Amino acid sequence: MPSPSSKYDTSIVGPLKLLTFFGNKSLDISENGPGKARAFYYAKKHTFGRPSITLHAGSKTGPVLGAVELHSWGSDEVCLGNPAMGNKTWTQVTRGSIFTHSEYSFVFRCGPDQEDMTFLWRRVTTRTFRPMGDMELVAAARPDEVLAEYASSGMMSASQAVVKVRGDLGQELDMMVLLTIVSLHYSAQRRTRNAAAGAGSGAAGGGC
Repeated sequence: MPSPSSKYDTSIVGPLKLLTFFGNKSLDISENGPGKARAFYYAKKHTFGRPSITLHAGSKTGPVLGAVELHSWGSDEVCLGNPAMGNKTWTQVTRGSIFTHSEYSFVFRCGPDQEDMTFLWRRVTTRTFRPMGDMELVAAARPDEVLAEYASSGMMSASQAVVKVRGDLGQELDMMVLLTIVSLHYSAQRRTRNAAAGAGSGAAGGGC
């Protein structure tokens, strides 16, 4: 079986996170690569209560590193750290247009001067049966400089994808990359379910 880095066509050479999806309830994430100690994360979706998703270090019983709040209307939100500890800042993941899901943005304070910067996830490839497609992350101020990439393995292995992040982004922005991708994944999954339910109800309502 080829290594994950050989299965996905991404231009960034460096550490990668392999995402393995388990239905719509959980997501295992393993991380390794040059200069990076192997790490594991676990994203757990909560049916009741808030937040919608928690990202844990190691396993589902590990400490909470961040959270995602999915909304039926309006922008989804992510936060670093455990929101149960209080005093956490939620960041909106905003759709670029009501007509398409090809671009999303979020604002994050980073850099030596801790200035607010706008980052864009934008779709670069559409894949059959994968509503997100493949995406790349750029800073709005430097749209030609790719900071991270998300690539699915295509229709024959729809349960896996990878995220590659440039090694010099810093730990907090690296975690924001992962949280926003988790948000986009579950949001796309919800759209797919809603579309299927709509098609099913339309078929059931047909006839005379």
